[in-house]
Amino acid sequence: MQHELIKIYTAQDNIQAQMIISTLQDNDIPAVKEDLGNAGLMNLYGGNSKFGENIYVALPNVKKATEILANMGLIEP
Repeated sequence: MQHELIKIYTAQDNIQAQMIISTLQDNDIPAVKEDLGNAGLMNLYGGNSKFGENIYVALPNVKKATEILANMGLIEP
């Protein structure tokens, strides 16, 4: 079954994005990130990028994922 992916957050860099994705996955929420600008190249060559990363989850997981982001202090509850 396919679900629409919804952007739930824009991380400031690759490190923050990886921490968010790891936390979501620890809570059984699959998540993916999308590199912004030249972030993919900067992550590859420099290990991190300040271009930002969009975080996406499947539509049925949006509520639980946003609750987790709120508990992490990243968004308003």
